[in-house]
Amino acid sequence: MRRTDRRRLATEALSPLIGIAIALAIGGPTGAVIGVAAWWIGRRLLRTDPDRAERLAASRLAPQWLWSLDLIAAGMRAGAPFPQAASAVANAEQGAVGERLARFAQAVHLGATAAEAAPELGRLPGADRLARQLDRSSSSGAAIAGGLEQLAASLRAEHRTQTEERAGRAAVALIGPLCLCFLPAFVIAGIGPVVFGIVADTVTAGL
Repeated sequence: MRRTDRRRLATEALSPLIGIAIALAIGGPTGAVIGVAAWWIGRRLLRTDPDRAERLAASRLAPQWLWSLDLIAAGMRAGAPFPQAASAVANAEQGAVGERLARFAQAVHLGATAAEAAPELGRLPGADRLARQLDRSSSSGAAIAGGLEQLAASLRAEHRTQTEERAGRAAVALIGPLCLCFLPAFVIAGIGPVVFGIVADTVTAGL
């Protein structure tokens, strides 16, 4: 069995064990409810996704990548063809964006189509749209600098919208666990003594 398969099986078995342990530790119906919730949350958090690391890396690199597109467009407006402009920006950049852009520009310079070289960019936002623009430009001779600027502006708007949506989803997702944690405590600490007092008074009056 491959290491990735063993890791996937281990993570799939871990979430129900966490749920069972919490249910047994708390006990009763409350423990069962919280155990199921812990199992569900653990399953989502531990779920394996081969592309998750690349998506997270691309999201983290998005602001720097969009700035790179602006710089490439400025270089092309100054008269440089795309491979030279992209290589110059890649040399000036540091980190993963510069490395990916350098490989992409080198592949295009050596004769590959932008679509063929696009995997070098990974899942950077708009990589596929950039490749389509470059291939259309190479076949039609159309200027692409303006298209790159529009692409960067569009990607910035999309990135801002996605960030706001993720923040909203995170706030909604917190409501369930908070209710599961605080509602039983509120019932036990707030309502329990009142009910106990009423029962005690009733028993005492009956005696």
